[in-house]
Amino acid sequence: MKEYDYLIVGAGLWGCVFAHEATKRGKRCLVVDRRPHTGGNTYCESIEGINVHAYGAHIFHTNDKDIWEYVNSFVEFNRYTNSPVANYRGNYTIFLLT
Repeated sequence: MKEYDYLIVGAGLWGCVFAHEATKRGKRCLVVDRRPHTGGNTYCESIEGINVHAYGAHIFHTNDKDIWEYVNSFVEFNRYTNSPVANYRGNYTIFLLT
């Protein structure tokens, strides 16, 4: 009898979601990663109650309600609106990107 159905290299978003969904369907998964945590580059550390992005800022984009609800079933995501400001020859323009 085989020990695992899947060997997943990388505990980032794809690896974690695949392992989770496969396990829900009765599959056995072995996830390996060189880092001591899951989440890949989206990993955050809680420092004095503040989530600090260990590998730089990351923003999750989707306009699909089902996907948004799925990712929020694991951890609460903050809604984010990107609002860059442009200064061209002294004229300012604000762009609202959602």
